[in-house]
This record gives sequence, C-alpha cells and structure tokens, in this order.
Amino acid sequence: MLFFYAISVLNTFGIAYLHVIEGETRGDRDYYGAVDYGAIRRAFKGTYIGNNGYTAELASKRLSSGDTDLVAFGRSFLANPDLVDRLRNGLNLNPPHQATFYGGDHRGYTDYPAMADQ
Repeated sequence: MLFFYAISVLNTFGIAYLHVIEGETRGDRDYYGAVDYGAIRRAFKGTYIGNNGYTAELASKRLSSGDTDLVAFGRSFLANPDLVDRLRNGLNLNPPHQATFYGGDHRGYTDYPAMADQ
C-alpha cells in the first residue's frame, strides 16, 4: 500500500516518468513477493519504466499487456554494445561481469565484443 500512496503523491507533481526496479537489484524479480507491477503502472499517470532482469520475451509481454511503457536494460547494455540488434535477431547475449561494474578502468565498459567482432 505504501507504493500506491507514494504514487498518488507523485501524480500531484506531474512528473514525467517513474523508473521502478522490479524486485531486488541484481537479484530475484520476486524478492518482495507477489508485487503487481502492472497495478503500479496503472496507478501512475506518467510513463512507467520497468527494470530488472528483463529478457526480450518478458519485455515484449509486459509492453504488449500495457504493464510497462518502457523497459530499461542496464546490465545487458553494459555487456552488449549491440543489444538492440541481438534482441531484435534473437541472438545470445554476452554475460555481464559484475566485478567490473562502476569502477576502475575500461574493463567491463568498452571491452565487450559485438556480434560482428566474434
């Protein structure tokens, strides 16, 4: 219920979008139990962006059903410089190396191969 109260307050500000990490960051989408993210989307008057563990299939399903307006592919984009082409063509994704996230040097940001380079 706290989510819905917060959303009702956010709606009064007319903000453009709500970006929701669905589940535990880097973890289980069902970590918090059976959360109806579609209901959260319907309660919010702006654009709803879903994030966390989306596959091409899940993104397509949630976009088609109206349970999300946009999907954020954070970790997948880090590991796949050509993510859009891979998703569009049903190609395998590079696995992300979380140890290289957010720190240090180029490793994990600019050294993942595109499909054309493999």
